[in-house]
Amino acid sequence: MLVKNNFFLTLVQISFYFLPLSLIIGSLVVNINILIFLFLSLTYFINKKIPIKFNSTNITLFLFFLTIIISTLTHLDNLGIKIFLKSIFLLKFFLIYIVLETLILNDKINLRYFFNICLLLILFVSWDLLLQFTLGKNILGYKPWEGRITGIFEHEAIAGAYVQKIFIFALIGILVLFFSKKISNNFYQIIFFITVLFASFVASNRISFLILISLTIFIGIFYNVFRKNILISLFLLIPFFYLFSAFDSQISNKYQDFIIKVEKLGNQTSILQNENKSHKENSSLSNHGKIYRTTIISFKESKLIGNGLKSFRINCSKFLDQKNTLCSTHPHNYHLEVLHDSGILGFLLISLFVFLLIFSKYKKLRFSQLDNNSKIIITLLLLNLLVEIFPLKSTGSLFTTWNGTLLWVSISLVNYGGKKNLLNEKNTNS
Repeated sequence: MLVKNNFFLTLVQISFYFLPLSLIIGSLVVNINILIFLFLSLTYFINKKIPIKFNSTNITLFLFFLTIIISTLTHLDNLGIKIFLKSIFLLKFFLIYIVLETLILNDKINLRYFFNICLLLILFVSWDLLLQFTLGKNILGYKPWEGRITGIFEHEAIAGAYVQKIFIFALIGILVLFFSKKISNNFYQIIFFITVLFASFVASNRISFLILISLTIFIGIFYNVFRKNILISLFLLIPFFYLFSAFDSQISNKYQDFIIKVEKLGNQTSILQNENKSHKENSSLSNHGKIYRTTIISFKESKLIGNGLKSFRINCSKFLDQKNTLCSTHPHNYHLEVLHDSGILGFLLISLFVFLLIFSKYKKLRFSQLDNNSKIIITLLLLNLLVEIFPLKSTGSLFTTWNGTLLWVSISLVNYGGKKNLLNEKNTNS
């Protein structure tokens, strides 16, 4: 039983546990599930008289979303009423945060189930990717799309991103699943790391693979509970990485092209800091570099409160007559997107929110009497957040349903405080 004698809270929990699966099914299902989850949760809070505590952290987050709404309203003539309504609908991400914060702090949601579901889904997606790579079609008969290994996502090359983004949740799932039953999980950890890392390697998301392999090495260095099994997994995997990179033309071309792009990116920071450099230097910008440069140019037109939601796709065309500029649907970097859409004010607000959130977790780790298992879980959730907001990487859009939901759920789960040890946790109370 998820919850004893409380059917309504059970529905709230099931809706939340369904989120990782809905991200595989599609954005429409994600939106519907989010609305159901928020409606059920808020109704439950009202019925049970559970207060939502507004502290400096979530007030700062609300002001950030309010800034985006005001910025979009200010540029209504350029963006249109449809974009303005979407800016208001972004409040769903704010509600996800405060609802999950309230559920977690009141012990009304069993995160054990969520992490175990993420573990099952990452293994399913990974095995599906490997099946498509080796046999030419996946479990549903989907073939690679335009030469890309997409797995269950068929026409969207986001499987690698999905694997990378729920990796930490799945890792916590391993701890919860096996440690709570006092089962030696060395073999299962090795199978997990080999499966997930190799699936990410063959998937069509090179940045996600680079992040995932770096994250795995970092965890192996600093988390003793995983160190031996990560070393064994990498020892077994590296020869296969080399062989497929050398002799599989599709993988070889993909990663050689990636290396070329990385070399170009090495020159971009100094170039973006000085737009007056020679055309010879600017010509070395990659497509992402050109998008970043265009974003900075466009941002300067409305520095304080930004240009409004989804404004880059509209504004960028005005700068295409300048050297090394490029249009896209979004700036491909969270930090630049926030600066462009909500200005310096929005950037400062979201930065303050992240600082307050991380600082609160630091105080809990530093001064609370937490057991070692709770500290492992909290630091892994913090690590997941830091990876997501790392500034020197290309990203999806912060404000799209698919990417935004994964990001804001990741941020919300940082509120886990170890009131109940997940490795020994019983069912939640009504």
